[in-house]
Amino acid sequence: MPNRRSGDPRLQHGRDTRRPRGVANRNQPVLGKLLSILRLIYAPVVLWAVMIAEDDTIALSAFGLAIVTDLLDSWLNRKQLGRRRSGELLDVVANTVFVLAATLALWQIDVIPWPIALLVPLRLVGLLAMIPALRSRGVRTLPVHLLGKVAAFCMLASFPLLYLSHDIPETLDLGLEPSLPIQVAQAFGWAFALWGILLLWWSLVLYAQEARRLMATTPPLEKGGATRA
Repeated sequence: MPNRRSGDPRLQHGRDTRRPRGVANRNQPVLGKLLSILRLIYAPVVLWAVMIAEDDTIALSAFGLAIVTDLLDSWLNRKQLGRRRSGELLDVVANTVFVLAATLALWQIDVIPWPIALLVPLRLVGLLAMIPALRSRGVRTLPVHLLGKVAAFCMLASFPLLYLSHDIPETLDLGLEPSLPIQVAQAFGWAFALWGILLLWWSLVLYAQEARRLMATTPPLEKGGATRA
């Protein structure tokens, strides 16, 4: 009978040197949270660069980095590398804060008209209005819906495209039309923005339906915190 210790280098010295399951994924939740924190940091940077400094390079860099960090975060999720609930919620908060900040900045410089810009914070108000009802059933938050993630990415993708076309007159010097790349950027920017807002509100409807279902199937909490029978 062969000697297992001598035949398998992982069993030398009487111990298994294989990595325990989950060790390779231990750093993923930390990386995901760092990516979300970066988007939180970029939010005030966008406000400053667009509204105060009027620095196109910094503004476009912040928009681009927000898209990259969101894509990396989504890629880590698809790989199923041990995403935790706290990291998932931080990702949603980061996207929400950045989208609100960028929408405010672009409205301030007359890129996004106020009726469209107002739809973004109103959707957040709708989400916040559900919290008391959820807490009455002992639920802190609803599961994050994929539709909300797609909507946030559409909004993130629209910002640099819309910003590129800002402050472009209807006709350039010598009566020339705006360049084709600017027109294409503006068209794609508005396509992403309108689809993003539509999906944001669609996800709000889905969250409202889920909250209503929860209210109908879960008894309210008693004063001591226990669920009524």
